[in-house]
Amino acid sequence: MVERFSSVQEAAAYMEKAYDRGGRYLVDGRPRYTAHAVRMEDETGLKGIAGRYKFVDGKEAAFAEYDYRKRFLKYSIASSFMASQDPVTRQAGETLKSEIPAALKEINAEIGKLTKLNPELKDLNHNPNNLIESYRTLIGITSQYNVDDINAYLHNVRTGRKNFAVLDRAEKIHKATGIRFGWQPSAKTMDKIEHQLAARQIVLQKAAANKSR
Repeated sequence: MVERFSSVQEAAAYMEKAYDRGGRYLVDGRPRYTAHAVRMEDETGLKGIAGRYKFVDGKEAAFAEYDYRKRFLKYSIASSFMASQDPVTRQAGETLKSEIPAALKEINAEIGKLTKLNPELKDLNHNPNNLIESYRTLIGITSQYNVDDINAYLHNVRTGRKNFAVLDRAEKIHKATGIRFGWQPSAKTMDKIEHQLAARQIVLQKAAANKSR
């Protein structure tokens, strides 16, 4: 994280307003929202890539994410600020220290509600005692990434390493087909994508062969 705050007050204000991205999150009353996996399915006809979850009270995913950001993003930032080597940044994070346990409990409660609506979320492997992990998991759900992708993301964050083998596979597909990713899928999701594209290619080849007869 870049240490760019001149005062504790400035850093604290950043935490409080971060959910709205400086006033750029809402456009005509709707959240800016990109569910990359959903977009891929819609653009390509591929199946089983996105989570496409149900949300509490039937809320649309974009608004569910916006509400969660408003409620919890500042606590995730505060947790990371408290680990900073910069005293100003660290002190700003500590202004919310006493509120973090309650926020963590609420985040995990929301994940629990979503798991009841979407039983596949039982396979999430986030650390419920870590606020940053729990928050990122919650936003991963609202972004409609499948469970394998959320778990792979958490693993990458924990280890500080990207899965370059998967990235290479995604880049190969992009160059060959023009398909856009926008996120790093898990190896299991890449298997699904490659399998469906291969099956599609076989169908096209058979159609071409029949046409040439």
